Amino acid sequence: MQRVTHILIDGVRYPNAFERLYARDDLADIEPLYLTTRWRALPAQGPILVRPQDATLISQLLCAGDGPLARAMTLLVSDASTEALGDHLRHFIQFTADGQSPRLLRFADPLVARHWLTSYGDFLPTGVAGPISAWSVAHWSPNWAAPEAVRWVTFERGAPSPKPSDITISHFLPAQLEGLRAAARWQFKERLTTHFSHYAPDAWQALATGIRGDWLDARLDEATTWGAVNERQLAIWIDLSLHWGADFMHHPDGLFQHWRQTAPDASTTPQQQILGALDVWRDTPTAQAIYNDINSTRDACHG
Repeated sequence: MQRVTHILIDGVRYPNAFERLYARDDLADIEPLYLTTRWRALPAQGPILVRPQDATLISQLLCAGDGPLARAMTLLVSDASTEALGDHLRHFIQFTADGQSPRLLRFADPLVARHWLTSYGDFLPTGVAGPISAWSVAHWSPNWAAPEAVRWVTFERGAPSPKPSDITISHFLPAQLEGLRAAARWQFKERLTTHFSHYAPDAWQALATGIRGDWLDARLDEATTWGAVNERQLAIWIDLSLHWGADFMHHPDGLFQHWRQTAPDASTTPQQQILGALDVWRDTPTAQAIYNDINSTRDACHG
């Protein structure tokens, strides 16, 4: 890792950021990047750029492993002043894509930054990197996988290209949008894992640790193909898959078929309401009796 000159902090993931940062005596500059933008009323909730006087905070970050600091801070190498670097980073606050309205980019969040920066390939385009020669981001294990030591991934600025590039700072191409979708899926899978670990530990633990990530991806893809359009519908699909089996929607003895045969309004329920109806119906005495009967049959076959 090159000599770090600045630390970029995500105020959302570093609670009480101003109190904690201004209480330190080892920071030469502290610049909340939202202060000169339309989000100036929320400076502590946005990206905060700091320039350390020494290596104290950097050492604390690198020695903390997979902890709150690694999930709140990234490391920058730049010859630019804090002011000039901050001016460049502000270009990332909003981005656009073809046919879309401007959206916020939480580029100070290490998870978002890692997926976004990865989308540019082996090196950061010079037009995007600007005065940044290297940007290091922590890579930790997701909570659905076996824990591993945190490692730092460094994204370096590439050489200037003699050919004109359609990559710009704030207009995203499909690769960048896919990177953001990958980050959002990671976050959603972690929320699902936390939920299942707490509310359905037996069913979740029955899935081998090594296959949980792929299992979640497969269920999310199936739900999307079927027509699930929001996180609530996706979560219901995966919850039903965990308890009734991944084929609950298509198996002749699955939840969906029993619901269609038993629920009085099944034939008139619009598709976008089916998952919600299944989620409600599965807690009825009729569904519970069917569920228990199916599990008893499976136990007898495996016994």
